[in-house]
Amino acid sequence: MLLSTLLIISILATNQTWYNRGLNTIVSPLEGVDLLHLISLENPIFKEALPPEFKAKSLSNVMVSTATSLDFSHPLSLLSQGIPAMAAFDTTIAVAGQGTDVTNMPRETLPPEEALAELAKEHTNEEESPEKESEHTDPSVFIYHTHSYESFLPELGLEGAENADQAISSNPDLNIINVGKHFADRLSTHGIVADVDKTNMNAYMQERSMTNYYSASRQIIEGKLETQQYDLLLDFHRDSARRDLTAVTINNETFARILFVVGTAHANSDAQLAAATELHNRIEEAYPGLSRGVFTKDKSQGNGIYNQDLANTAMLIEFGGVDNTMEESLRSADAVADLLADYYKEKMSE
Repeated sequence: MLLSTLLIISILATNQTWYNRGLNTIVSPLEGVDLLHLISLENPIFKEALPPEFKAKSLSNVMVSTATSLDFSHPLSLLSQGIPAMAAFDTTIAVAGQGTDVTNMPRETLPPEEALAELAKEHTNEEESPEKESEHTDPSVFIYHTHSYESFLPELGLEGAENADQAISSNPDLNIINVGKHFADRLSTHGIVADVDKTNMNAYMQERSMTNYYSASRQIIEGKLETQQYDLLLDFHRDSARRDLTAVTINNETFARILFVVGTAHANSDAQLAAATELHNRIEEAYPGLSRGVFTKDKSQGNGIYNQDLANTAMLIEFGGVDNTMEESLRSADAVADLLADYYKEKMSE
């Protein structure tokens, strides 16, 4: 009975109509293989579908994780629940950039819920007019923004504000969406066509009674993949760190430092880690200090997947922090786009 209930809940939680905060909270700690394992306890035939390397978690750990987000196999999850600052240590430095150590790890934070609700009221989503296909070849890159509200304090007239949570905006000219648009324009100078999703995620989620940003952006990605194949999936973010960590001067120009995040709770993580590491090395060679490094996150913080299971070429890149200007972030977008274009062409020719 318990296993059947879990199965029904998992189905409802992925359904757009029935998605809500309670179901998402219940199901988010579970992976598909965990649910499949639970089902196989009632019907052994399902064991044949489990991957050979699968190791079953104890049922008690699964239930506690489902109810509390605590993981007995990962003791730091106990501390990170009670001490928010400890959450940073759930992130692992895979490749360290200049100055990167355990004291200045990237952290994913959400502003107060009431502030995010306000973001849904302005710049609502409208149907975009389809582009003329004859004007360009099929796009090979999809750029989207799971946290579309992420903005920069100087662009909002709040330069130097003590509260970093104020760096939010639904205006696509002032938030991370503008970086995505600029990045796509730069790729086009290399003959690479990119689709850019400009969805106000807060409005999108409010319309569907959703609460999980990555589940919302997943719907958008899967909708695009129904009609279009992409070689690269890029999720752009802005870190919550302050300027001392996120600005660097190179050849007398100031850039917003970037970083890569790779989720490890899925089968594509090894390929994505290798790609992020290679791009980090290329960036460091061309623009020393621009990259803060490559970081991995497991299920003890966030969901450990970040929709990177949808393609082995998916990437999550963070541009700058709350104190960077848009100009600095766009300058970094140019630099990374140039190097990514070279990398892309080399890999596609192999």
